Amino acid sequence: MYRLLKVLREEAGHILSLTKLGLTPRQAFDLISDSLVGQAQTEDDPGEGTVDASDQLEEGEAITWWNNIEKDSR
Repeated sequence: MYRLLKVLREEAGHILSLTKLGLTPRQAFDLISDSLVGQAQTEDDPGEGTVDASDQLEEGEAITWWNNIEKDSR
């Protein structure tokens, strides 16, 4: 029971932080309860494949990709 109370307090803190960023309470709730967010939190390594920090040779080629978070729908 104490664990549930702790989780609820943490979620309330997350919602408060998101509302301070300009989201409505409903938008903040929808965001933290989204299934994709939940899936990312339960994966063993949610960043897997996002960043390749390996020391592999790229055959003389460098790949640079910047994600525009304002226009990207992902």
